[in-house]
Amino acid sequence: MNERAGLYLSLVLNLLGKMRNLFTLDNCDVKELKASKLRKDYDAVTRSLLPRALAEFYNNYGFEAREEPDHLVTMLAFMAQLARDESQESLKAQLRFLNSHLIPTVKYGVEVCPSLKTLLEILETDAEEVKKRLHV
Repeated sequence: MNERAGLYLSLVLNLLGKMRNLFTLDNCDVKELKASKLRKDYDAVTRSLLPRALAEFYNNYGFEAREEPDHLVTMLAFMAQLARDESQESLKAQLRFLNSHLIPTVKYGVEVCPSLKTLLEILETDAEEVKKRLHV
């Protein structure tokens, strides 16, 4: 497993409360951290379609969500799987997923759970790393 895949697995474990070395969720309900609830940049109908859209994105890359597709834990687990592949195609998918889904979800999540700010910073830093690897 490479360093970035390990980072995403650590983030998953951190959110699940199995490991608290990256950030804490000070009184935030992890169950509520779903794109369909957090993404205020979309109207209610579009938000309701996010789980399906995310599930399709996952399926395109051979990932089957065991939990709700729009849940932050699932999104991070998907990134952990994608990050295992360092090919240009995978890096492009990672950057697209980070910028289209994961980072915006966490940005809105910070509004309801300010302690997610550390997670947001980690994701934004990783997106910059992926851009460097893609020479973008």
